[in-house]
Amino acid sequence: MRTSIQCSHAGLARELITTTILVTLGTGVAGSVHAQVPPAPTTGGSVGLPTIDVEGAGTAGPGGRFTGYMVQNAVSATKTNLPILQTPAAIQVVPRETMDDQQVIGVQQAIVGNVSSVTPTSPQLGGIAFTIRGFNVGQAFFRNGLRQPQSLNIDTQNLQSIEVLKGPAAILYGRIEPGGLVNLVPKRPLLVPYYSVQEQVGSYSLTRTTVDATGPVTPDRALAYRINLDYTAANSFRDFVGDENIFVAPTLSYRPSEDFVLNIDGEYQKYRFVDDTTGLVALGRRPAPIPISRYLGDPSVTTRFKSFQERGFFGYDWTYKFLPSWSVTNRFSYTTSTTFTAPTSVTGFTSATGLATRGLRFGAFDVQAIATNLDLNGKVEIGPLEHNLLAGVDYFNYYQPNRGYIQKPPGASGILPINIYQPIYAGTGLPAFPNNNFVINRDNWVGIYGQDMISFADDRLHLLLGGRYDWAEFNNTFTIGTAAQAAAAFKARNAEAFSPRVAAVVQPLPWLSFYGSYARSLGTDSALFAGATAPLDPQQAVQYEGGVKVELFDRRLLATLAVYDIVKTNIAQSTMVPNVFENIDAESRGVEVDIVGRLDDHWSVIANYSHIDARITKDINAGALAPGLVRACNVNGLTGGNTGCRLAGIPLDAGNVWLKYDAAGWLEGLSAAAGFNAAGIRYGDNENTFELPAYVLFNAMLSYRFTFLGTRVTAQVNGTNLLDQTWYANSGSPFATRFRVTPGAPRTILGSLRVEF
Repeated sequence: MRTSIQCSHAGLARELITTTILVTLGTGVAGSVHAQVPPAPTTGGSVGLPTIDVEGAGTAGPGGRFTGYMVQNAVSATKTNLPILQTPAAIQVVPRETMDDQQVIGVQQAIVGNVSSVTPTSPQLGGIAFTIRGFNVGQAFFRNGLRQPQSLNIDTQNLQSIEVLKGPAAILYGRIEPGGLVNLVPKRPLLVPYYSVQEQVGSYSLTRTTVDATGPVTPDRALAYRINLDYTAANSFRDFVGDENIFVAPTLSYRPSEDFVLNIDGEYQKYRFVDDTTGLVALGRRPAPIPISRYLGDPSVTTRFKSFQERGFFGYDWTYKFLPSWSVTNRFSYTTSTTFTAPTSVTGFTSATGLATRGLRFGAFDVQAIATNLDLNGKVEIGPLEHNLLAGVDYFNYYQPNRGYIQKPPGASGILPINIYQPIYAGTGLPAFPNNNFVINRDNWVGIYGQDMISFADDRLHLLLGGRYDWAEFNNTFTIGTAAQAAAAFKARNAEAFSPRVAAVVQPLPWLSFYGSYARSLGTDSALFAGATAPLDPQQAVQYEGGVKVELFDRRLLATLAVYDIVKTNIAQSTMVPNVFENIDAESRGVEVDIVGRLDDHWSVIANYSHIDARITKDINAGALAPGLVRACNVNGLTGGNTGCRLAGIPLDAGNVWLKYDAAGWLEGLSAAAGFNAAGIRYGDNENTFELPAYVLFNAMLSYRFTFLGTRVTAQVNGTNLLDQTWYANSGSPFATRFRVTPGAPRTILGSLRVEF
């Protein structure tokens, strides 16, 4: 590791060097290689940061934040500490500095716009979900390298960075979607005391208070702590809608020697909100011309019975270095949650009258999930070849017990129709119905994997060989009836598969590399096939990818160009019957460019572009469309279904730019940034019957840092969608996409004041 220090006091320099090395090692085994270092004390009127450069990643600031937006290493792609330049995959990292500069509160806000080929997808229960390279990666995220169950609101307060790995990664992570994965990297304790308090206020009565406190517990600093707190409350540009979030995340790090480190994490979150699943409706080939603030649910139900998710998390990871180049790592996580929802969703719309019928879903479900893995990593030199070896085993168990809820169609639900043009909110409240729907979900799998990264020719050529074998058991039982009927229908299904991976990197110059890869993946599918009682066959995918990576401006700027082709089979396509699906195949071909880092000492940039042609290649089960609707794609009658149609929600072209300037001289402490997010026309459904219009959103930031009574103070204001453009983020899930168009936020202003000491 290359570390340079510029400090006026030798004692402080020694302390910073020690802290940087220890904490870097600690965070590396926990899923991050981003050093987290303490702030340097300020003197006089200076607001400068300590100049600590870790492998070209940039200057480290208070709380472990990096300036410059770029980090050189990421572990998600190979589970080893490889430079991104030598990683044979497209991987982008959103560091803490980016999240702070843009004042992002949620994970979706942090990723969309900062990473190419990522678009938001509307999930069923109001949570967050993404498509990467055209394919929905689901609502399951990875935290510290372990899969986590669905969460309605992932807090960013305790995150050090977010890694987005694109393409199939089944070799290391099991049954995931081929588009890629999102890995959340938590903050780790620092070995020098650091405290931060921030207050944010913004549009629609938003208020947010966050606290970050860390430091050693014992005099020898073998034990250190960190705790992050978040309280957020806000209304919405949507009528009747609002939410409240309470989040507590303590963590401990124990390092009795240089060869062993243990991290223990906990999280508690209580998120309450008014359900807004329905959104708006489509009329003809566009969203209906009504205000984006209009609420089409029934507030007599949704505001009285607010939805919520209460979630608890416990996890640990430890690494033992038993030889100079060999280590073993074990990770574990346990998550439990209870989610209650009360959506009153639109189920039909008559354009002639403007009336929308609405159904009811009312009830709660519980989730329990366990994830663990054991990795052995080491290096061996055999002649001219250096082998970076990885072998591991992992286990994941997801269980949703048999718990019923109410689901009623219009007419039987007691939820009155609503006129979308002249709404009258005269709901009858919650009708008295017994539970009539029961769902049992179970996923259980074990996987073993091995990988060898072979380097030779003076470290200019790298060959990656790997494989994984999975044994999976899965079931999704959806029963309209009784709990006993659901239990009787619960039958597990088994699948097993081998997923290979072959990739190569050619690095002719220290700042330039070319890569190519081939990978197969085994997905997960517990959905029910239309007219059947058994779950669908597991999804499978194959990807070919090639690209080039360049580090410029003294290794402070990283540019990645990637070209790929993904073919995916056995995709669960929702039908117009709730919770009943069919099989389709699809292919996504695309090119993407990501540029991130510093241009010089004052200018930093995030820029990306993606071109994605994602289409359905096989669909034999789609039926006739509703009267008046026409597919905009080439099909062969009903026997071709949606074959040839573009996948819903995926723009053919999209691009984003964020440019930041840090002033110097008498303006030192002043920073300003501006940029835009742009996306082309997207189809709102897989039938391609309507479109979501293209948009360009302009955003900006202005901040000033200064010292007051020995503390560092940052005043900041951010504006998004400054031109107040009407736009739509996505539509529909899991069915009836024409009745679930999600509008994007209008002009939003967010101000903050942060004190660090």
